[in-house]
Amino acid sequence: MKRAMRLGIVGAGEVAQRHAAAATQVDGLAFTAVTDTAGDRARRLADRYGARAVADVDGLLAEVDLVVLAVPHAYHADLSLRAAAAGCEVLVEKPMATTVEECDRMIAQIGDRLHIGQQGRFFAQVSAARQELERLGAPLLYLERRSTDYARADVPAWFADPALAGGGIAMLVGVHSIDRACWLLGGKLEAVAGSVAVPAGWAVETAAAMTLHFAEGLRAHLTLVDSPDFFHETTIICERGRLVIDGSGLTVGDRRVVEVDGDQEYTASFRRQYEALLHGQPLATPDEGRQAVAAVCALYRSARSGGAPVPLR
Repeated sequence: MKRAMRLGIVGAGEVAQRHAAAATQVDGLAFTAVTDTAGDRARRLADRYGARAVADVDGLLAEVDLVVLAVPHAYHADLSLRAAAAGCEVLVEKPMATTVEECDRMIAQIGDRLHIGQQGRFFAQVSAARQELERLGAPLLYLERRSTDYARADVPAWFADPALAGGGIAMLVGVHSIDRACWLLGGKLEAVAGSVAVPAGWAVETAAAMTLHFAEGLRAHLTLVDSPDFFHETTIICERGRLVIDGSGLTVGDRRVVEVDGDQEYTASFRRQYEALLHGQPLATPDEGRQAVAAVCALYRSARSGGAPVPLR
């Protein structure tokens, strides 16, 4: 019998907990070890799922085949390279890194053992939307509005630290919105224009508006805001109808074609991402991860220059 792939998770925060919960539902994957700078947090996560808490990254790398990096964004590049050098497959949470240069270094040195955690593609309503778009004709207009809540009691302090997060809401959740637009629309992303809002006393933006400029003239308009009320809605107007993706399903025209429990679906999206990886099915590629980071960096340059479109690097 083929041995299960041994999974190690670096980090034991909220996203790591979703990874662990999902991994235990996947045949052929064994959640084996976890490490975190807060050792008690790692032990709690390990005890919950029958894994082992280890003292440091090197100890974890010696025990596993696949490493998930669920740590502050600034550590993604160096930890990915360490994991790959130890012979592990690497699944790095979004954003891939905080700069285009770091992304390029990861691509050059890790190659096809590097996978980007864009589990949002694996929501049932998003996968179904991609199929529906095939019969709705050419997309004419793409609109998305999404929130996150910086005031939540469990939000890590590093979310508001530009040195660790690489930016604010655009780097934190905007990379998901950018990846969704690129994956659903399928066109080449050429430039980004937009603006950001940095409140008094903050070092990162908590709101952003951007327009993604694709080849052939298509535009995607994304709005990200800090709000205690969660919302995530994508509307795509096409030649022969429209669809709306929200946190609990998909509506095409006046038909509700997918309905899900939002929290359960969130964990299920991580499970499907693991299943795709184990079966050699497509995940977000390093080039696609780089594109999302390049788009956020272009947004920041655009915001500094008055909102003019900035070509991707």
